[in-house]
Amino acid sequence: RHYNRQAQQFFTVFYLWHPSQAAQPSFNMATMQKPARRSTQKSSHSRSYPRGVGLDFRKLAGLTLLSYIDHHGVSVRPEAPPSELAVAVARHFEQLEVDEEACIGGFLGRLEGDKEYARETAYFDGRAPPNLQTKRRRSKLAARPGEQVAAKVTRTDENGSWILASVQRFYADTETYDVQDEDDTSKLIRLPWSHVMRLSTGTEGIFFKNTSCMAIFPETTSFYRSKVSKNPVWRLSGSTPIVKEIIVKFEDDEDEQGHTPNRRVPARYVIPIPADYFYEEADDVDLTPPTSK
Repeated sequence: RHYNRQAQQFFTVFYLWHPSQAAQPSFNMATMQKPARRSTQKSSHSRSYPRGVGLDFRKLAGLTLLSYIDHHGVSVRPEAPPSELAVAVARHFEQLEVDEEACIGGFLGRLEGDKEYARETAYFDGRAPPNLQTKRRRSKLAARPGEQVAAKVTRTDENGSWILASVQRFYADTETYDVQDEDDTSKLIRLPWSHVMRLSTGTEGIFFKNTSCMAIFPETTSFYRSKVSKNPVWRLSGSTPIVKEIIVKFEDDEDEQGHTPNRRVPARYVIPIPADYFYEEADDVDLTPPTSK
């Protein structure tokens, strides 16, 4: 009961996000400010970070911010950069009305591995987004023409089935892409939404030591399964912290002595495994009502 309001809201946000996408923002309990009064004005696309928010959402991974935005239906521009996404999340977060005891209890329950609690709180409440809303969200987040992406061009999941490609067009009605192989621009390849992944901007912060991922093998344009072997080094690009390269170890890359070498890969060409990238919260909902004791 001695936590201030913003700290309690932090537990709410952490609890709502999926563990594979969550990253903890740094905050100081002693310097947290009181939340500003709730505004009645319409939200804007201002990049001015709200002063009443003690948590710095600008330090969160881009995928985490998008997870929050999708969950709460926050309005953002399709081309909004991570800095603008952080401002939008902070403004929404500032206005949250929280059942403090329930959210802290849920947070602690998940930490303790309380499966019964997690099962009960994951029960479908009838408010899952309809297919049309999901399509609109995917269209808003779709890669733009000319953008480089990772594309799966085979029907199997063998290593190297994802390649570097460029988007030619996205069809919102069918959720499909036309892409070109960066090594062969003579033909178009039509792919479903789930076979195209946007590349990293270096600001997401989702890759840590021992994280499973896929990366472009040196001197190729194919992504291969790998694992991050060292924590990335953050550097400033202007005022924005970014990761420029990630050190990984590829599967089946042993030398003659049986050692797997560390390889440096530009952060842009390191992507999550598909199961993490295409995670949909609605797919993880328990539709079976909890039984009463």
